[in-house]
Amino acid sequence: MSPVLHDVIVVGGGPAGSTTSAFLARAGRRVLLFEREPFPRFHVGESLLPATLPILDRMGVLATVAEHGFQLKHGATFHDQESDYQRTFYFLTNKPWPSYSYQVRRSDFDALLLEHASKQGVDVCQPATVESVAFDLDGVSVAARRDGLPFTARARFLVDATGRDGLIATKLGRRERIPNLGKVALFAHFRGAERAAGRDEGNIRIHVFDDGWFWWIPLASDLTSLGCVMHARTVRRWPGSLDELYAEMIRRCPRVAAGLVCGERVTEIHRVANFSYMNGPLVGDRFLAVGDAIAFVDPIFSSGVHIAMQSGELAAGAVDEALADGRFTAARFAPYERAVERGLRPFFRFIHKYYEPAFFEVFLRPRTRFVLEAVLSVLSGGAFLKMGWGTRLALLVLFAGARVNLWTRRRAGRPVESRLEW
Repeated sequence: MSPVLHDVIVVGGGPAGSTTSAFLARAGRRVLLFEREPFPRFHVGESLLPATLPILDRMGVLATVAEHGFQLKHGATFHDQESDYQRTFYFLTNKPWPSYSYQVRRSDFDALLLEHASKQGVDVCQPATVESVAFDLDGVSVAARRDGLPFTARARFLVDATGRDGLIATKLGRRERIPNLGKVALFAHFRGAERAAGRDEGNIRIHVFDDGWFWWIPLASDLTSLGCVMHARTVRRWPGSLDELYAEMIRRCPRVAAGLVCGERVTEIHRVANFSYMNGPLVGDRFLAVGDAIAFVDPIFSSGVHIAMQSGELAAGAVDEALADGRFTAARFAPYERAVERGLRPFFRFIHKYYEPAFFEVFLRPRTRFVLEAVLSVLSGGAFLKMGWGTRLALLVLFAGARVNLWTRRRAGRPVESRLEW
């Protein structure tokens, strides 16, 4: 087929690609989106952050999401098996985002976002596999294959939303793994698992135990997503099947085992590598990356979809301005790059510290409302907004308290080694 000129080609139709495409189309840009897989498809990352909802609203899709019947989520519960201490955090009410969010089946949520992008005028080519990209002074050419037939497209700009595949990083750049965050997640859906009462029904639960941690995500229609995150070497050394390993991890976490007494597994057990990385380059002449194509952060704080959609909105604004003034150099997108890196930095820092028992103990027991509000602001997705000095100071107090607790635990002979080594 002969190339047809678009303003932007987006490769990848997950939340990052759908968000970027929808915002660009709403701005009047001609967008072509390639997605390799047919939707709906099973995917991990089912817990949304409150700060994601204003993005959905600005996209014009929040009402559709609200009407779909996803499970409401008002907070998160953390349980530490070592100390048997539990703490529930509820989202704040005095922020630029609501005090709730949703637990979503990604098969439904992702399909809904892609359909919305199509309704905004995005030309969705699905399923189609992009085989090569070539940049020149005037734009980018993309060679793809659909239904076994070659397909060539031409645009002024390219957005890489290919997730972990990292189209640009693979072909033109690099991937840097974050040391010690090499994990594997095993997860499945259950029906009939324990449900909390009242407003706590939809809260995500995090159970930390000796061998790793579990997520427990209540979904609508009596479904529960249960995933176990453990070190990759635990999986490599296990002599049996993945089903047996999953069952053994449940047995080793009594809180999880008790909640599944009446539960029935209704899906196969899925396995996904849970390594964290940073890709590069994030921006270049006539291209930029969004979502997991930039970085993947450990899912302990459910940040994946928010990072995807927030970077997608920021990218759409940057690309729309570039299309208006005709400048597409990498330097043109430096503000976008800085904004994304600033938003990612607190998540990476929290994740590294989270695995230290001294920090986790302080995290579960913040001594002042001042510190608690700062923590909840970051973990609600506010890291991409400009943090005030009050929030910055509160976080410094939190991390200082963790250092003091490290010294206290060491003197008492209690464990201080990072659980990153799980």
